Amino acid sequence: MNTVPASYAAFLPSARATLATIEEAEAIGVPAIWGPTAPMMFDMLTLLAAAAVCTSQIRLGAAIVPTYPRHPITVALETVTVAELAPGRFQLGLGSSHPFVIEGVYGLPFGKPVTHLREYMTIVRALLWEGAIDFEGEYFQAHAQLPPGVEPPCIPIPVAALRPPLFRLAGELSDGALAAWCPYAYLFEHAFPAMREGAATANRPVPPLFAQAPVVFHDDLNVVREVARQALIPYTSRAPAYIKMFAMAGYTIGPDGLAPDDLIDDMFVWGDDATILERLSEIRAMGIDELMVTLHPVGDPMAEQTRLLHLISEFARHN
Repeated sequence: MNTVPASYAAFLPSARATLATIEEAEAIGVPAIWGPTAPMMFDMLTLLAAAAVCTSQIRLGAAIVPTYPRHPITVALETVTVAELAPGRFQLGLGSSHPFVIEGVYGLPFGKPVTHLREYMTIVRALLWEGAIDFEGEYFQAHAQLPPGVEPPCIPIPVAALRPPLFRLAGELSDGALAAWCPYAYLFEHAFPAMREGAATANRPVPPLFAQAPVVFHDDLNVVREVARQALIPYTSRAPAYIKMFAMAGYTIGPDGLAPDDLIDDMFVWGDDATILERLSEIRAMGIDELMVTLHPVGDPMAEQTRLLHLISEFARHN
């Protein structure tokens, strides 16, 4: 799977704003953009279909499509549509999401997420790479084939991973691991070994690792920490999987649900443009295949976003 040095993960409040950002990113020269999904957010696959016909070069990725709300055949057919509109430019990120979303919002049992994702990935990959599936599993039944004349798009399918079992699954079956909010040392101590183990099990090369790089344009560490804590609250206050992952990485989330200073200092990239570029280069030199850069604004979000898009474009040209 081809990767780029850095991409932009666009968290915008509306579909129209996100589409405008994708068009702006392409004009500036950003090589790739990821469209994240949040609970009760506009549908990202629909938006990326619109982006596909409004752009011609930028790589588009869904990060991630939650697996529980939609049957894998449905997602595969939606993906065939987007892939046809953006030939050679689309990749489908899949992930289990979290119990507080799947059970709390959708009212669906979370069950065994690794088994669920394994079956889901098996069905989607078969349809998108081979054109047909005949599968009976614990969670899914799937007996289908693409319509006559529709060629499988053979697009990359990375998966979201947070703790070793999912990184192992990513190494075994997927086209990459999407690691959001994972401290970099944690990736090397836990993620990479699990991915290598999974790849060895399947006798295949280790797929790429996509790691988040959260950016704050400010040179006052106290300001950066406040912005970072607000960004992390959804993960440190109500997402047990993230809290356990942070603990494995050596960071304890206190009873107030706030991220400690050392976690923020290790994860966030901050300062002026030159300092941020230097830090991004240092992180990628550790062995990260692609940095998914996110913006955490201090002042004017749209102005800071444009500034960051230019920075990503420059970084990609020189790395």
